[in-house]
Amino acid sequence: MATEQLTRSLILVTGEEGVGKSTLMSALLAHTPGGAKVDAEDVGQVNPFEFGPDFLDMLWRNVASVIGNFWDAGYATVITGSLLDGDTYDSFRQFRQYLPSSVSIQIVHLHASKPERDQRRIRREKPSSKEWRDRVDAAYPPDDTSLRDHATDYGYIAIDNTALELDETLARVFAALPDLYPAPGSTRPGSGTHLK
Repeated sequence: MATEQLTRSLILVTGEEGVGKSTLMSALLAHTPGGAKVDAEDVGQVNPFEFGPDFLDMLWRNVASVIGNFWDAGYATVITGSLLDGDTYDSFRQFRQYLPSSVSIQIVHLHASKPERDQRRIRREKPSSKEWRDRVDAAYPPDDTSLRDHATDYGYIAIDNTALELDETLARVFAALPDLYPAPGSTRPGSGTHLK
């Protein structure tokens, strides 16, 4: 019996702190047969935490290694996020060097207003202060569109989820990625099975 060659794909969820990256990644995994999730926030837990180029490079190498292990084990679609510095194309390009060139990449770029992100950050268990939130937000270049502008070797989806519930955000991802998330009753290309 011939072994089907898996098309390795990566869904990279990005956006400022508080846009719901971790929540979306977990929700997507539940709808991704043959999928796996690597949240860089979990992979990058160190003490003491000293953010800088050396830390980022280590984080990218570690995340890419875990992603590769999932692909090697037969999980065709890996969902990751929380790893781009300032959500810039330059940061993506530096991370991209650790992935095979043949990988299909989709970037899901979440946006939400600062008041909404602040409320989400205050409500979650992770400690937060106004000073911390403002400092983290300042690391994102205002009006940077480089990820969208350089979307030539990856797909790019921007979703403003300020007023969206999680299921509405999921529906927008599904609609933008029909090869990975076929409509109910249709089949995933090459799978021969119906999604339920």
